[in-house]
Amino acid sequence: PPPAPSGLQAVQEGAAVTLIWNRVEVPDVAGYIVLRGEAASGTLQPLMRTPIADVTYRDTDVQPGQTYTYAVYALDKSPAANVSPLSDRQTLVIR
Repeated sequence: PPPAPSGLQAVQEGAAVTLIWNRVEVPDVAGYIVLRGEAASGTLQPLMRTPIADVTYRDTDVQPGQTYTYAVYALDKSPAANVSPLSDRQTLVIR
């Protein structure tokens, strides 16, 4: 599997959260899946079914006063899609 994405940052911008992370530098990365949990210790659920190629994601489905935790993993292009470990988690309270 590819290595875990590094450098995850979660930044509130208005009524949305922008996530930014470092690209996994291996030639066969197919993309990334962003996960979100509600509350600091909430179970993380994927925000998309298909991997994205970008190393940024804008989550517009957030509510003021809620706490969200995010992580990202990478997938490679093998038929069985090997999955990386999770990135570090980022937690923030929407203001």
